[in-house]
Amino acid sequence: MSSTIGWLVLYATSALAVGALARGFWIYRKSLTWPTADGEITRLDVERRERAGEGHYYCATFSYDFRDPDGARRHGTWSKNFSSDGDARKFAARELPVGRRVIVRFDPKNPETNGLELDSWTYTGDRPLDLGV
Repeated sequence: MSSTIGWLVLYATSALAVGALARGFWIYRKSLTWPTADGEITRLDVERRERAGEGHYYCATFSYDFRDPDGARRHGTWSKNFSSDGDARKFAARELPVGRRVIVRFDPKNPETNGLELDSWTYTGDRPLDLGV
């Protein structure tokens, strides 16, 4: 009997995971059609966090503001993890310093649902060293 319950729990957990992934993919695809607005980085917060059994890391949260089509001021955040506080601050200074103009993609039905339109360089943090950028 306990074997059957174990399989049911495994099946239910798997079904929930697949459902969550499918929903995330659907929202991502839908967001590609959302309009964009000009925005600006307004704040950087770097916070040390603990990872159970693995030590710590630093989470940099970038805050930004933009205006929706009605002219209302909206707000959003984007976060990226780093191995050190210094790495987080170097990335911020290079890629997303306070005052940097950014593009924000938002849901026209609910502009509170929004995100930065980031290129692949910013997202991955990979920057070729030999280009001197």
